[in-house]
Amino acid sequence: MNERMNRYIIPNLKNACMILKHMGATSRSFTCLEISNALKLPRTSVIRIMETLAQEGFLSKADGSYTLGSALSALGDCTLARTNILKLADPHLKNLTEATGETSQLGIPSGTKVLIAKVCESPLPLHAASRAGALVDMHCSGTGKVLLAYICESDPSFLKKIRLDKRTQNTICSATAMNKELALIRKRGYAIDNQEYHLGVRCLAAPIKDASGATVASIGITAPAMRFSPSKDKKMYEIVGKAAAEFEERLGAKQNLKR
Repeated sequence: MNERMNRYIIPNLKNACMILKHMGATSRSFTCLEISNALKLPRTSVIRIMETLAQEGFLSKADGSYTLGSALSALGDCTLARTNILKLADPHLKNLTEATGETSQLGIPSGTKVLIAKVCESPLPLHAASRAGALVDMHCSGTGKVLLAYICESDPSFLKKIRLDKRTQNTICSATAMNKELALIRKRGYAIDNQEYHLGVRCLAAPIKDASGATVASIGITAPAMRFSPSKDKKMYEIVGKAAAEFEERLGAKQNLKR
């Protein structure tokens, strides 16, 4: 099995990982020659690898020496944020369900889908079910659409990666219409799934941003459409928006504490 898997290993990519790990063990800068000697790698290969890493922001170059770059910090912040989000989620979801009476959930981007990472079920006999661990479509779920809106704000081409499959007669399946919807979401600060994923079910979700202002998750509620009509959107957003703001405050404090 190991021999089969080794066929897929890219030697210089593995060497790049070794270089980053070696440099990450200390805060000082390194020359290519020092890395070459320490890791017993050809100097020409090291130069090419480190120049590439520097160009992509994973290393920073000055006076012929290299230090770890800002791209690694961004990845670290993202990992830290996701870890902290899961640790902090439960009380916020519980409070949101208590305030609305509806099922609440936390969504995290996962490729072109959304991972429903945490759920707090509604105590009402008739409620919309949601399952932690499920991967749902971005373009027609509340937690997904709000994430998609902010992802596409920084990377408009991302929408081309999404399959706009039709789930109900309300699902938005046109890229032009979806772009208008995403612009509206960014303007008002929340997304609505108006029976677009399942008939008879409506959702409302708001973004959760980390200390840097990047949208890292979404929080929202899912409810039967007969109980959650469009006339209640504004009031529901006040509650969900407050939960998102409180979550962001705790998340920012947690991140600053870790620094």
